[in-house]
Amino acid sequence: MKNTALLTIKIGKKTAVTSFIAGTALFLSFCLFRAEFLISFGLIYLSIAIIVNLFVIHALIVSSFIYTSNRASSISTILLQLVNIPIAIMYFLIVTTIIL
Repeated sequence: MKNTALLTIKIGKKTAVTSFIAGTALFLSFCLFRAEFLISFGLIYLSIAIIVNLFVIHALIVSSFIYTSNRASSISTILLQLVNIPIAIMYFLIVTTIIL
């Protein structure tokens, strides 16, 4: 059963890093090319990323209660997930400032 907790933590870390890289790539692409389609694509990506990341955070919270020996790792992975929130807000505010 410990493998399940470790798998959840591994998935959480990969999801956080992937969300950050994909969001940053979209943001930088929009800043460089000012392509209008990237705005709608970015909003769709943001919606999907929110749902996926919330699901992963929920799984990590549940995992931290079930597998108490991995609680510290689960919490640090949750914090890694949560770091993406202010970054996404900053990107969103910059893009809305650019287009307005």
